[in-house]
Amino acid sequence: MWLNCGKTNNDPSVIVQNYINCVAEYGLMAALHCTLRSEHTDEFAGTKSHMYGTSTSNQRIESWWSYFQKQRSQFWMDLFSDLRERHLFNGSPAHTKWLQYCFLGILQKELDEYKQYCNTHNIRPVQQSRCPSGKPEAMYHVPHRFDGSNCGFPASAQTLNYINNIMPVPAVAGRDEHENLFEELQRQSGLRAPLQWESAVDNYITLENIAGL
Repeated sequence: MWLNCGKTNNDPSVIVQNYINCVAEYGLMAALHCTLRSEHTDEFAGTKSHMYGTSTSNQRIESWWSYFQKQRSQFWMDLFSDLRERHLFNGSPAHTKWLQYCFLGILQKELDEYKQYCNTHNIRPVQQSRCPSGKPEAMYHVPHRFDGSNCGFPASAQTLNYINNIMPVPAVAGRDEHENLFEELQRQSGLRAPLQWESAVDNYITLENIAGL
């Protein structure tokens, strides 16, 4: 339902914001956070809306992440490792911000494309599995056509607004002086926003040299 590229995954408020944005976009959720389920009266509402378990028990998502790494993310890991080996990236805060500025947009574009692919590809039936087969997007929007049912519950705008108001602001939210500097150097050098990874690498090296890092 979402694949977002951000500056960190160590700030819980970033993850919460991604989740809330997803709920607001789709207007539905099922058996997730207690606050969002506090207005409902079914047997899994409120504090019964979640359970604890090990991530390894969820074989489906573990399999998905393994496949995603082989198909997409391993390429980016190798690319950034190559930049490090060529002494073009040293892990410092300044270098990290340059990398984020040059690559976040292109990474998010690839995540959006992969999300679209995953949601529209055909899941083949498996005899040993009780899971339905078909295209995930179709199964989500018209579950009755696949012998399924809609397990979503509406999340009210009032509850979403309440959570947004009490939620801490992510530490990486907003702009900083580095981003203003990046944009100014990019404008002065005449560089265009990258559309592919090759141009993102070129922009990164060019801007790094201009800044004298």
